[in-house]
Amino acid sequence: MARRRQQSERVSIKEGLMGGRLMKKERCLLTMIAVIMLLVPSCEVANHPPLITSLKAESNAVYTSGSCQIECIATDEDGDELSYEWSASKGNIHGSGATVTWTAPESEGVYNVAVTVTDGRGGKVTDYVTVTVKVNSPPVINTLIADADWITPSGSLQVKCDAEDPDGDELSYEWSTSEGDISGTGPEVTWTAPEAVGTCTITVAVTDAHGEKYTRSVTIGVVPNTPPTIEDLIVTAAHMFFRKQSSSYLIGKATSCQIECLASAPKGSGLHYEWSASGGELSGGGSMVAWTAPNISGEFTVSVTVSDTT
Repeated sequence: MARRRQQSERVSIKEGLMGGRLMKKERCLLTMIAVIMLLVPSCEVANHPPLITSLKAESNAVYTSGSCQIECIATDEDGDELSYEWSASKGNIHGSGATVTWTAPESEGVYNVAVTVTDGRGGKVTDYVTVTVKVNSPPVINTLIADADWITPSGSLQVKCDAEDPDGDELSYEWSTSEGDISGTGPEVTWTAPEAVGTCTITVAVTDAHGEKYTRSVTIGVVPNTPPTIEDLIVTAAHMFFRKQSSSYLIGKATSCQIECLASAPKGSGLHYEWSASGGELSGGGSMVAWTAPNISGEFTVSVTVSDTT
């Protein structure tokens, strides 16, 4: 075993008087103290900022003063509760949280709606979505047509509206009348006239999905139910034996003649002709027919009945 080496020092103590005081020399011990500093790392884990996985507008294009929903989907790796702060370059934002409603301004343009997502521990992320704002064009009525421009009391007719929308919006039709009744919906309806004569107005208002409206009217006359008038019957034939005798005509056997009916109706109503003969044969139709006499002698009658189409 190695022997420890020791070193000792002796100090003599002398006693005496100095200045009437007892002096003592003592052994002095010098002690060295070493200080060690240890750095202990913090137990707190580094914070991860949120992540926006989706930011979508309900529609990428809206009309002036229109609105759309905007939804932000975000996650946080640390599971922190997230808060959302929305802003827009123009227009107004309504609501809070992950989904808000943005109301467009009254002017056309391209606008940004931004969201900043924070986790409450200093982590944040910002993103934006772009929405185009355009002016809505009103619908246009190309034609508004009724089956006739006049009708008899309690009669009915069809009224058709041909309309379109420059933006391709779905259209709705609202019909009204000063007199009479309207049945049906959409671009074509049936109008029934009142019992009294007079002038009636039928109106249609065509509206698009954004409230823009176009209105047009058509006027229908309601007239008394006056029957047609037969003004004359004209008989012609290219035959040497054909001639007129008083109120009748003379024609050869088995020969033909043309008979034309001149008739009129109030307001130019359509006319219907119904022909008949007590003998011989009729051909053709409408206001003019051909009659071929039989191959026997005799007196024959050709008749026509005229009615209006209302």
